[in-house]
Amino acid sequence: MKILKIVLLLAALVCVGGVCYFETTQSGLDDHAVRVFCGMSETFLSNLCFVGVPLFIGATAVIALVERIRANKNGIIILGFVALICGGALGLIYAITGGHIGYFMHELESSDGKHSVYYVRNKETGDVAWLRKGDGHTYYIIKSTDSGALDNIEWKDDALSVDGEMFGYDLLDNISQK
Repeated sequence: MKILKIVLLLAALVCVGGVCYFETTQSGLDDHAVRVFCGMSETFLSNLCFVGVPLFIGATAVIALVERIRANKNGIIILGFVALICGGALGLIYAITGGHIGYFMHELESSDGKHSVYYVRNKETGDVAWLRKGDGHTYYIIKSTDSGALDNIEWKDDALSVDGEMFGYDLLDNISQK
């Protein structure tokens, strides 16, 4: 059990590092930029790390609490209080986010395979944010539409038509353009 508690506390430490990284590096991006890591948006990963901190610390406190109760040792009240606080933090996070911590990015490829457009879909409202690839992990929002735009996408010879609006492939394929 000691190894499990160490692993859980290390996971909580990694989550704290993740929250710090995402929150401190966000200021360098403009309003139309989204960072994506392994198909997951930065918001999703930041929220996942934010949820992970009380989850892992609370799980460690519960394991330690059970061990202390079985061994009839002191510190039961403190560990119970820590577990209760962590559980309350998880409940508060769930209440604030409504159970939705983020969304995955999807890729649509042209029929010829030469061009791609990416999108993130809000599962509650159905709204779609269309993205083009930027430098590294950065993607730029080129258009926000409702859910019907997924059915109204057309790959033309020289441009992409999203809900009737044309976007040239040079805009989608030029990753150094900002």
